[in-house]
Amino acid sequence: MFLKIRPFIYSLVYFLGLELIVFSHRHVLGILFVLLLISVYQGKKTGGQWKFSVLPVFFTISSAALLYLVGLIYEQQIFIVLASVMYYLALFGAYRLNQYAGDQTARGMNMAATISTIFFTYAGAYGLYLNFFVPLWWLILVYLVVTLLVSYQHFSLIKYDDKKIVWVYSFLLALSMSELIWTMNFWPFGYLTTGVIALILYYVLWDLIQSHFLNLLSRRRVVANMIFFSVIIGLILLSSKWLPSV
Repeated sequence: MFLKIRPFIYSLVYFLGLELIVFSHRHVLGILFVLLLISVYQGKKTGGQWKFSVLPVFFTISSAALLYLVGLIYEQQIFIVLASVMYYLALFGAYRLNQYAGDQTARGMNMAATISTIFFTYAGAYGLYLNFFVPLWWLILVYLVVTLLVSYQHFSLIKYDDKKIVWVYSFLLALSMSELIWTMNFWPFGYLTTGVIALILYYVLWDLIQSHFLNLLSRRRVVANMIFFSVIIGLILLSSKWLPSV
């Protein structure tokens, strides 16, 4: 069953909340506050642990940020629908993992929600940084905190017997991404290009750590990932405008 009534209802509330943000600019903070309260409560309620609130909370914040960077109405509507689907997967995956921690399908849902949250956060935060001249240290702090907590939430599902080592690796990954965004800040690209490249770099490091926890890490895997994703990044850079698109 890929439909559970409680996650579906709250995903519908999330959908309506984003719609209200689009059409009721005066009450954005109030709407966002309500959505965050729902995300915190439902993440804990459906997943049985507070860590499952991480994805819904950051996904809500980053979705609201990206809505301000999407100009056309029809693009906003497409974005809201896709975001609502991912929000549902985050809650439904948490529910299934609460029922059975070894559910591989639920882990796949959690992984998809994790990658989406990371991309939304990276792109949204960088877009706000470009548009509103936010101090660079705020951008670095957002990358650090979100990467740390989101990564911990996912890795703890794999390495559940050693939380200390999960925190260590999550922090190292977060520190790496915060240093990378400081470097990428000097690149002449817009928020979408920067967000995609940051996501790819995150995925490379994330996959190495996950493979290490699963005892799947090998030299061949590392080399293959480096070659493949280097080509992808190269193609993105060649096809992108070399001016910030704010």
